Amino acid sequence: MLSKLLKKDLGKNMRWLWILFVATIACAGLTRGFKELGKTVAFFQVVGIFFDSVFYALAVNGILQPFLRSFLNFKTSFYSDESYLTHTLPVTKNELINSKYLTAIIEMLAGFACLVVSLIIMFISPDFGAVLKLMLSTIVTGSFSIWLVLALMVVLIFVEFFMFISIIYFGIILGFKSRDHKVLKSFLIVAAMAFASITVLAIAMVVVLSIFGVKLSASTLVLSSGAFYSVLITGIVVYSLISVLFYFLAKREFNKGVNVD
Repeated sequence: MLSKLLKKDLGKNMRWLWILFVATIACAGLTRGFKELGKTVAFFQVVGIFFDSVFYALAVNGILQPFLRSFLNFKTSFYSDESYLTHTLPVTKNELINSKYLTAIIEMLAGFACLVVSLIIMFISPDFGAVLKLMLSTIVTGSFSIWLVLALMVVLIFVEFFMFISIIYFGIILGFKSRDHKVLKSFLIVAAMAFASITVLAIAMVVVLSIFGVKLSASTLVLSSGAFYSVLITGIVVYSLISVLFYFLAKREFNKGVNVD
């Protein structure tokens, strides 16, 4: 039954998201093409600038839309007129909430994959890695793999998004148990939990940096490659642990019952 729920949830959102993803990749190709042509023809250079702005708008939406639609779908399915049908389905509450989490993961992975493919189309060149390494050298010293750094950054951002999804789901479930001011209470819970999570991450980062002897009072913060990797991995671990924590908290509260009044 979980597979049917997942298919339904994905079908609801992905019809629009696929259009957005395809448009983003197509725009990346057009922008790159016009920029290449613009090296010899001024008209195409102007057109390339226009498509450049369109591409970045689409790329940002390609990341944000799956995130936004995930918690809007969560609220609509469980706490709106549609919820009366949802809660009468012959499925367990665990299957209902797991479907939302899996939908969010798949949609966000698709969004990140679209962004990576688009950026490769836009910027890949023989000296792409060297340019990025030069840019990173302002904050990282020593030998490091640019591709490993990029991979860790992508994972970190994805896990961060998923952490916020977990916190938002938990906040909605807890806030909507109230009889009044449900949206406001949900927002306050989410804000408080997000602030607490970021504080935990900040403390963990300070501990890691102190282990590597990095002085936060310095006017310019330059990290060794080992310290830089450790900071990225620490962020991934902390965000993952927080995501798991709120996942189980959300499931526990959801299984206690849902107030749809």
